[in-house]
Amino acid sequence: MTGPPKPTLFTGDFILLGVVLAFVSAMMALFFQFQSYLMSLGIDPRWHGFLLGSDAITGIVLQPLMSPYLNAKNAKKVLVAGICVMAAALAFYSQAVTAGAIALVRIVHGGGFVAAVAAMMALFAGYIPRSRSGEAIGIISIMRLLPYAVIPPVVVYLSHGPGDFTSVLTAAAVVTALVLIPVAFVCPAPGGEEVPEKSAGLSGLFENMRSVPVVILLVVNILFYSSYTILFFFLRDFGALRGIGNPGFFFTVAMFVMIAVRLGGSRYFDRMNKARTGALCMALLAVFQVLVYFVRVEASFLGLSVVFGVLWGVGIPLIMALIFDISEPRFRGLNMNLVLVVMQVAFFVGPFVGGIVLAGWGYGPLFTLCGILNMAGAILLFGVRGKSVSGFRSQVSGSKT
Repeated sequence: MTGPPKPTLFTGDFILLGVVLAFVSAMMALFFQFQSYLMSLGIDPRWHGFLLGSDAITGIVLQPLMSPYLNAKNAKKVLVAGICVMAAALAFYSQAVTAGAIALVRIVHGGGFVAAVAAMMALFAGYIPRSRSGEAIGIISIMRLLPYAVIPPVVVYLSHGPGDFTSVLTAAAVVTALVLIPVAFVCPAPGGEEVPEKSAGLSGLFENMRSVPVVILLVVNILFYSSYTILFFFLRDFGALRGIGNPGFFFTVAMFVMIAVRLGGSRYFDRMNKARTGALCMALLAVFQVLVYFVRVEASFLGLSVVFGVLWGVGIPLIMALIFDISEPRFRGLNMNLVLVVMQVAFFVGPFVGGIVLAGWGYGPLFTLCGILNMAGAILLFGVRGKSVSGFRSQVSGSKT
């Protein structure tokens, strides 16, 4: 006897929305050499960090306010609005030549991006069968990552001066507007238990946050991405200090390995115990992040990038799929967006704390901090190891009484 047919994942709407996500993400990957552009304008270097991260700050504020009110009925309208705002912001970069003007455009650009991605997460939540959540999250993350592997070298090739860079951004504004064409054909998933048509609202947000497993997994995500961002922002200078020829290749190699792992392995993610495997990935990351400090030669450096690519490639989608699995259907889109909120928090907190540690104690304690963050996340995940989805939901139900 054969079991019930496997629920369909690769519907036309899922694929179409994935393409839209890739194009929207590409419009953020354009800023690979934004710091060089700021230098060419003579912007005070003390402003560079703020201008580079100001779009993420928008997400920290806007996304938690927006997410509880997104649902299957209004998400497409929010997606259209977000794309329009992004297109307008990209067109205005050429007119912004002072720190204040650039900050304003960056904030608007980030707001449009956050609105678009939050709306897409709400729509994706309706397309994903719970039994294929790991595979789905793996595919979604590929569509999000792929532009960051492809777009930066294209921008470098096309941009030979400040005028070229702004021309690229203006052309990107037109491309962004054209993305509205496939969006017009995206349809929310049909109704049912899996697709709530009413917004959770603030009361739903507070009810959702009474779930202990949800809170634990959000904390795990903060720990995971804080350690990731510390490595991302400080590894380049560390590699240069060690005499590594091009430290930037670490993330190039790691990203392609991540994509390969998810392309080849996403179909197997739902056969794994997500909590246990995610905890194992974080525990191994804790060890290897400490070992980074002892790297002396380029071969070892790039070898570690392969290891990190595998662990990130498996761990990130499993942890995100786990929060999807344990969520009540009406809170799945909300919780997928809350993961993005804590990612934004980590992209601010990680470099901030890491900078303090580096300035006060150096690279050894910095990479040790990364290891501690990942090990703490692994311990939290091991605390929920082996519990079934029904077990998680009994905790959720118990938290309401």
